[in-house]
Amino acid sequence: MASIEIGWAETALISVFEEARHLGFDLRKFDAQTEDVQAAVKKATVDRIIGIVREAWRASYDHEYGAGQDFNDIRNGVYVISMGDGFAVKYTGGCSEIMYIGRGVIANRIRSHLFNWIFDMSRSLRDVPFRFYMETVGDGRSKGAFKDFEHHLLEQFSKKFQEKPLVNKIHGREGHITHSFSGDWKRPLDGRGKNYLWEIRPSKRNSWFKEYKDD
Repeated sequence: MASIEIGWAETALISVFEEARHLGFDLRKFDAQTEDVQAAVKKATVDRIIGIVREAWRASYDHEYGAGQDFNDIRNGVYVISMGDGFAVKYTGGCSEIMYIGRGVIANRIRSHLFNWIFDMSRSLRDVPFRFYMETVGDGRSKGAFKDFEHHLLEQFSKKFQEKPLVNKIHGREGHITHSFSGDWKRPLDGRGKNYLWEIRPSKRNSWFKEYKDD
C-alpha cells in the first residue's frame, strides 16, 4: 500500500463579521438592505476571505511555491472546515470543531461553502470564527489518492464521533482505501488541550442548515 505524507496548509481563525467590518459593512444591518446591496456585501466579504485563504496556502510553501501549486489550479485537493475560539459541534461520540470534510478544486469548493452556508451561519452566530485546513494529495501516479484521503478522514471521524461531520451529506466514496497516510494528517481531528465553551447543534429548522456533497 502506497504511503503519502500529509502536510496541511492552515488558516488562522477567520471571522466573517470582522472581515465584513474591515470592508466597512456592519452585518447586523444586513437584513435591512436591498437584495442588490446584500449580494454586493456578500460577494465582497467572500472575496476578501478567499484572499486570506489563498495567502495561507501560498505561505505554506514558503520559498518553494511555483508552477502547478497555485491555489486556483489545485484539482486534487482535500480540505476541512472547522469552527474555533471555544465553539464546537456536539456529536454523538463527543465534541469536535470540524463541520465539513471535502475534496476537489479547493478554491471553488471553499468559495461555494462560504456563499452557501458559512456566511449565513456567521450572521446567525456572530462570534463564531472558522478555520480552513487544505492539502493537495497525490501525483501523476496516484491520481485518485485525494479521494482515498477524504474517505480516510471521514472514516476516522465517523469512528471517533459516531456520525459524519455536520454539513457532510455522505461519508465519502465507497470502496477500499489503497493508500496509507503519514505526517500530520490527524491535525484537524486532534482536539487535545482544547476547551470548548459552547457545544452547539442546529435545528433542522435553521434556514442556513443544509447538507452538501462534493461532486
